[in-house]
Order: sequence, then C-alpha cells, then structure tokens
Amino acid sequence: MTETVGGRNRALTRVRRLARDRTFRRDEGVYLVEGPTLIVDALLAGREVEQVLVPSASASSDVVAAAKRSNVPCLLVDDDVFDGLTTTRSAQPAVAVVDRHDVPLADLPTDGVLVVLAELADPGNAGTLVRSAEAFGASGIVFAGGVDPYNPKCVRATAGSLFRLPFAIFEGTDAIGQAFGQIEGSGRTSWGSVSDGGIAPTEVPDDEPMALLLGNEPHGLADDILARCDGLVTIPTTGSGDSLNVAVAGSVLLYALATR
Repeated sequence: MTETVGGRNRALTRVRRLARDRTFRRDEGVYLVEGPTLIVDALLAGREVEQVLVPSASASSDVVAAAKRSNVPCLLVDDDVFDGLTTTRSAQPAVAVVDRHDVPLADLPTDGVLVVLAELADPGNAGTLVRSAEAFGASGIVFAGGVDPYNPKCVRATAGSLFRLPFAIFEGTDAIGQAFGQIEGSGRTSWGSVSDGGIAPTEVPDDEPMALLLGNEPHGLADDILARCDGLVTIPTTGSGDSLNVAVAGSVLLYALATR
C-alpha cells in the first residue's frame, strides 16, 4: 500500500521524534533506519519493517519496490517536507520504521567472542565495533550503558551489521554491573581491554567462550570491573602514540582473537 502525505501528518511527527528521542524509541518499541541500502538490508535480514517513507520524487525507486514485495506500507512525503525527517546533513532518500530486535543476554550464542561495550559514548565508534564484530566472527554484542544502539548515527555506522548480529542492552546506573553478573553466570571467561599491562590477544586461550570488554573512550574500564575480569588483554604497539581509539583498538583485538 502506498499513500501520499503532507507536513502535519501524525506519522511524520512520530518519525521526527524517533530520530531524536531515545526514550520515545524505547517506549514505541521501534527505531529509524535511514537510507535505501540499509532499508533493503533490514528487509533481507528479516527485520520487521513497519513502514517506509520516501520523498514523492522517489516513488518509483528500488526501495519502494522492495517494500512492496515485502508487503510493507509506503508513505510518499512531499519533497520539501521530507528533508526535515532525517538526521543527516544531506537528507537520505528513504527512511523506515523498524521494530526493535535486541534480546536478553541469555539468548545470545555462547560460542565464540561476545563483545561488551561498556558505557561507550560515541555512536559512531559503537557502530563501527558492531560492524567489526560481525566481520571477525563475534557471536554477539552487549551494550552496557552509554550509547543507544538504535541511535540513527550508530545504526548507519554498523553498515547493516546491526540487523544480523544479535545483541543485548543494559541500561541504568548499574548497567555494567548487571551485564557482568550475567556474563559471569554464562560460562564465559571475561577479558578486559587495557592500554598496557595485559597479555597479547593471540595469547588468550581459545578453548572456551569469552567476553571481550571494551571501555568508554576517555576513561576505559573501571577498576572494579577490571578486578572482576579473568584476564586483561593489550594490543602490542611499537609507535609513540598515547593510545588507540576504542573502535580501532576493538577491531584490532577482534581480528587478533579470530586468528588464534
């Protein structure tokens, strides 16, 4: 079904709030996916797409055709109104409302590496790590405090990996503690990433499932969390730089762990 709407439509007001309001996304149980390529990726991954919105000028686009094949309703939005719906500086030519699909930690696969993002603040870094986690065969992701994985910038940075890699979310003042408690009871060993003082990732035992904990950008992992880890891991470096960006460090660690 395709419908044409103007600027005061209730669906458009809802989309604008979903783009900017974390609490509203949680309460509604949905989030936004921006851009034709990512929308098609979401459809191919079997995600529940509630609605696709495109500017009127894109009525015959491939993403509209893909939505119709999947029986997803499409809204054609006046071109001048559509520009205000997306969060990017240059408007993406399509947005979709998609059902949330995070799962409890207990439902994440127990084999391989579970990546725990502990209070990461930057959605771009978090999204990059989701993308790297899929590329290097991680079994899942845990967002423990910090960034909302359904933040539009994070969704874009995952380049579609968010639709395919299972993940859990912990929120609140003790998000990391709650996540860690469940990880400890899951049979996984826990390895904290530190800038120095840990063993090389290639030396981490590969005979049991593990969780790799990555701390937030300015401060890293808290001392009490490091004390609870079964081991610490450090990337050996040869240059004089102070430290690696968390997205870079996490990606290098995931590559090294995958090649053990």
